[in-house]
Amino acid sequence: MAPLDPRLSGLLARAPEVVFVCSGNVVRSAFAHLYAVHLGLPRRVRSLATRYRNPALFAETRAALLARGVPEAALLSFRPTHVDAGLRTVDPEAVLFGMRRHHLAALGEHRARAFLLPAVLGRAEEIADPVEEGADFTETFGVIAQCVEELARHLAEERG
Repeated sequence: MAPLDPRLSGLLARAPEVVFVCSGNVVRSAFAHLYAVHLGLPRRVRSLATRYRNPALFAETRAALLARGVPEAALLSFRPTHVDAGLRTVDPEAVLFGMRRHHLAALGEHRARAFLLPAVLGRAEEIADPVEEGADFTETFGVIAQCVEELARHLAEERG
């Protein structure tokens, strides 16, 4: 695994929160958010949608999270949030992770602290949307889980 980019590492060291961003906040960013909380990420964790205002998690997202041990209660309490509401309260020192470059572009003043999620693995690729682009749900959740696990490992080492 490639070492974490020094700029990202430095921003994460000071970040009081991590925000995951995708188009609808019901598949990719919601999965990353709920899985990060489940793993005990030592930061406040949130997620946001850039385009759609959805009411609830997709069934595939729920199933993938339950399979990884995320409690049903966490899934039931989750509410998707749109950037219009969420960005107003994002901490100025937060680090934001988008799934696609267009998610990063939608973050306004927060763009300076935004990265594609695979940056935690030292990679620059985007994570395609299973709903809009036909990406495989299982593969998508696998990549996101790997990224979130690496982020959790990095932050735990930083604390240690």
